[in-house]
Amino acid sequence: MPYRVIISARAELEIAQTHDWWAANRSRRQADRWYNHLKKVILKLSDTPYLHAVSRESASLPFEIRDLPFGLGSRPTHRAIFTIKGEEVHVLTVRHAAQPDLRKRDLP
Repeated sequence: MPYRVIISARAELEIAQTHDWWAANRSRRQADRWYNHLKKVILKLSDTPYLHAVSRESASLPFEIRDLPFGLGSRPTHRAIFTIKGEEVHVLTVRHAAQPDLRKRDLP
């Protein structure tokens, strides 16, 4: 059963801001590769969202969240944090791997 993937406005904004930063500080080509790769892996959540680990912060939140780690190299640089509600996968936020743990007030 495929899940419907919904990307929050906040996550879309974070993706766009990261793309813009990467284009300005590294290269437009690399920024575009990062963006396209991210969109591709997020859409794959429609098939197997439960394969991804429960986030380390999940126990401190009112509902379960999971991590989708990704990056262009061998080590993930970012993680898309999502939750599963019925037949929908909601991508809540996209964070750099070095950012502090997500808190309840950080959620959209």
